[in-house]
Amino acid sequence: MKICYIVVSAFLIIFYPRQLTHLMCFGRHRDKNIVKSKAAYWGIYLFWTIIFLIGCLMMGSAMKVNSTMDNRDCVELGSEENDEAYISTYYTRKEINESFLFEVVQKHEYAYEMCQLQELIIKKQDERWILYLNDEVMGYVEVKKGFLIKEFCFVWDRQKIDQRRQLYE
Repeated sequence: MKICYIVVSAFLIIFYPRQLTHLMCFGRHRDKNIVKSKAAYWGIYLFWTIIFLIGCLMMGSAMKVNSTMDNRDCVELGSEENDEAYISTYYTRKEINESFLFEVVQKHEYAYEMCQLQELIIKKQDERWILYLNDEVMGYVEVKKGFLIKEFCFVWDRQKIDQRRQLYE
């Protein structure tokens, strides 16, 4: 929806003011020269650009274009599991660091409470964040940076998580 809004807004803000200005200054068939001053031409163009900009901002506000992540640090895209790993995918606008990743783990109550992950240590190695618990690698975090938003995936070692869950049940 956001991309559609951006494309439509750009089209309206760039194309329509120019067309209206040409219509007012040069006539319908562009065979007349109604406004002879360049200052008047640019004044009319600026007027219509501001009108369409305000209209596009009102349209975006009414559509709540930028409200996907209001009042949230991150949004969970989904979880999946396979034979080797549990994978949880999230989106965020914030900068990703150790404390932020630990907060996300704490909010994921299933993994945090059931598997007793209070002593989890998160360290960055190369392009990945490695998840350690008692000097044992429990998984890693992959980060993919987009244009305005970052996607990050917790990839937990299924075998080690299942062992910890059985230990604390």
